[in-house]
Amino acid sequence: MDVKPTAATPAGTPAEAPADAPSGAPADDGAIREQLRNLTLRQQRFERHLGRRLRVDAAGLAVMDHLVNVGPTTPTDLARRLDASTAATTLVIDRLVAAGHARREPHPTDRRKVIVAPAEHWEAMAYEHVAPVIQGVTEAAADLSPQDRAVVAAFLRRVVGVYDGATGR
Repeated sequence: MDVKPTAATPAGTPAEAPADAPSGAPADDGAIREQLRNLTLRQQRFERHLGRRLRVDAAGLAVMDHLVNVGPTTPTDLARRLDASTAATTLVIDRLVAAGHARREPHPTDRRKVIVAPAEHWEAMAYEHVAPVIQGVTEAAADLSPQDRAVVAAFLRRVVGVYDGATGR
């Protein structure tokens, strides 16, 4: 929300906050909240798009994201990290394996366990779809001065902390 200086709001004076803003919040907080909301909605839309392209449901996409970014793991560890039951996680893994997206391998040190890993083609196939987003975000960040990047990074860390606090993480 851009506010032009007027007699009522001279330059350097915070404008009145939007009606939905907490009391005492400057007007800019509403613009930031709106952009965070827009970002969240776009990310959700992209995840649905990616799931359709890769033929994976939301739970399967979360499992595959974890396997690609954190690495192969046991089904039990995967369930714990994704805050899901082992039974539900096993069903998701079964679907991913049946569709050729993931594979089960023997655990390297405990023959009673298995490791779940992405199928060999998965990372390249998924990267093909996410590369434009990664590149776009990288370019947007590169356009910022080092000081602005530091401010944005600090702000985003605080926002992530707020979400973690709200979920008890």
